[in-house]
Amino acid sequence: MGETNAVTSGSKQVWIVAGALLVGSVLLGPLVQIGSFLGPTDGILATFLSVFSIALFAIGSDRSSSVTARRPLGTGSLIALGIWMTISSFVRGLATIPAAVETFLSFGYIDLLIQFVLAAIATTQIARAGTVPRPWNLAPLWVVAVTAASWVVQQIIVVAAGSNVSLFIPIIFILDGWVRVVGPVLLGIVAIALASRESAVAASVREQES
Repeated sequence: MGETNAVTSGSKQVWIVAGALLVGSVLLGPLVQIGSFLGPTDGILATFLSVFSIALFAIGSDRSSSVTARRPLGTGSLIALGIWMTISSFVRGLATIPAAVETFLSFGYIDLLIQFVLAAIATTQIARAGTVPRPWNLAPLWVVAVTAASWVVQQIIVVAAGSNVSLFIPIIFILDGWVRVVGPVLLGIVAIALASRESAVAASVREQES
């Protein structure tokens, strides 16, 4: 009730900025590898861009530009996801310390579970909020589902390969990397396209009224 599937004027700038930050968080890694000017800080910066993007999507400039319509459950889940991603990035940075490697392996499974639960709740709420036009309101949920399916496939490969798992490591890395890159980039591009489309429609309407 009171929901709308139209992108409002308040969404335009916020979604464009948030989408660009999300795409940038993914492209930063390859760019840094080419330029080699940030060193180990590139992971921290990429996480910051991603978390800032999530915060913008969650809060927006007003309720109509929040992808969750600022509903407590969806907004809280997105904010919690951003906070947890920051914590996860810090802990993963400790994995380079020999004494922390074993602990990191256990943390990895906990990290995946927490991120999946928070993302699943948030994307479900985005789909129901009504501020993102259909069918694109389901796009975040699709990305979470594909990411989860990819992880399951990776585990099946590891178990099925047994002692020969080293032969399948390249496939696992490619599959994991592909999902991590395509998902966020797709969501960022969709957000920019939706906001840009609404901007063009609004401009056309103003011309007709003048």
